Amino acid sequence: MDNIGLYLGIVITLGIVCLIGIVAMRKVTNSEDFSIGGRKSTAVVVAGAILGSIVGGGGTVGTAQAAFSKGLVGWWQTLGLGMGCLVLGVFFANHLYKTKVETVPQVLMKTYGPKIGPITSIFGSIAIFFSIISQLKSFTPLLQSMFPDTISLQAAAVIGVILVLCLVMFGGLMGASMVGLFKMLMIYISMVVCGVLAFAKIGGFSGMFDKLPASYFNLFADGSSNLASGVSLCLGVLVTQIYIQAVLSAIDAKAARNGALISCALTLPMGLFGVAIGMYMKVAHPELQAAQALPQFFLTYMPSFIAGIFIATLMITTLGSMAGLSLGVATMMTRDLYKRLRATASDKENLYVLRGVIVVICLLAGYFTVSKAAVYIQEFVFLSFALRTCVFLIPMAFAFFYKGRLTAAAGLASVLAGPIVNIIWNVLKGDSGFILGIDPIFAGLMAGLIAFILANEIVKKNSPMT
Repeated sequence: MDNIGLYLGIVITLGIVCLIGIVAMRKVTNSEDFSIGGRKSTAVVVAGAILGSIVGGGGTVGTAQAAFSKGLVGWWQTLGLGMGCLVLGVFFANHLYKTKVETVPQVLMKTYGPKIGPITSIFGSIAIFFSIISQLKSFTPLLQSMFPDTISLQAAAVIGVILVLCLVMFGGLMGASMVGLFKMLMIYISMVVCGVLAFAKIGGFSGMFDKLPASYFNLFADGSSNLASGVSLCLGVLVTQIYIQAVLSAIDAKAARNGALISCALTLPMGLFGVAIGMYMKVAHPELQAAQALPQFFLTYMPSFIAGIFIATLMITTLGSMAGLSLGVATMMTRDLYKRLRATASDKENLYVLRGVIVVICLLAGYFTVSKAAVYIQEFVFLSFALRTCVFLIPMAFAFFYKGRLTAAAGLASVLAGPIVNIIWNVLKGDSGFILGIDPIFAGLMAGLIAFILANEIVKKNSPMT
């Protein structure tokens, strides 16, 4: 392959993305513009902010990797995320928009009081930080594989952090949204073109059925763990700060709802193209490592310049998700913690702090990516979606859909019991991944629900309304 054409495609594409992030800076005049786009986002901008973070390395490289190893189960990631966007748009977007706040903890504080804010901010930030590290860990080997003799792991991590800062530190939510739209356009072009090509090369459905075992066409090949993973991803969308932040940035409730639905429509089918690529590479190149299925398809079957653009798109996919998640954590830490300590801080100071926290988050992610600690942290990345779901979902659902009296104690009990039981369940589970046949996410949600109901009833009984 022509390396010059490959490198040129990568550099041009990454350069365009950095330029988009810097241009978005001109639209930021205050901290609200930075965190929620000044509440002026159209449905397309809302969708861009969601898509820019929701489709990461797992939805592209990970989908093809899982399809290479196990077949149709590779679809679960984008299937779960797409269904989450659907539920977000149909059931949650209108309620969220009406709160007129900036963070998920603030959504809960409107019902359960100020004490719940710091607890949920800390739990939620820790959970999302695992995902941030995971995205950077997906980027570094991809960059190294393109420049195997010149870029070390440390250098790749530094480049990744710099690119993420260009994407989000200057333009905030608007920058993340603009990059997200560009990213999705490029992802769709690359995945559709290569997915259709792979489908044709394998001989269509008949070729797939002839050349692959029957288990490759079973969406539940791994049993109930597939369903648990899909549910975890779906519910995680409803409570993750950056996705909620995008909804809260909408110009009106209709834009909030439609932005989430557009995200669903674009996310759901995309995984199927990755599945086709993964299955084809299993047949044509069974000697490959599964993680190389997608990038190697680009390098093997695309012209060098186009392959460079598509490889850069994979890099943008991971970095865009990292940028959006970093913005979400920074918003929670600044709005829910720093502002409580510095209530008199000016808007300019808040904007500086927002950007500063993003820098700190990215630097920490870079450090953990290249340190020995990354080995242990990576083992707990699976906690991320489930943990944030167990923190936020039960009290949020009651706040939106329950018409009776709710107490502050109920919210506090749920946000403590849910994640604690989820963590304990994960630590104690065996090789099967279950205790008593129950997945950790369901155990955490049940604990949060029981704690919520008991605390609410006890407090109401002991302090009846007059």
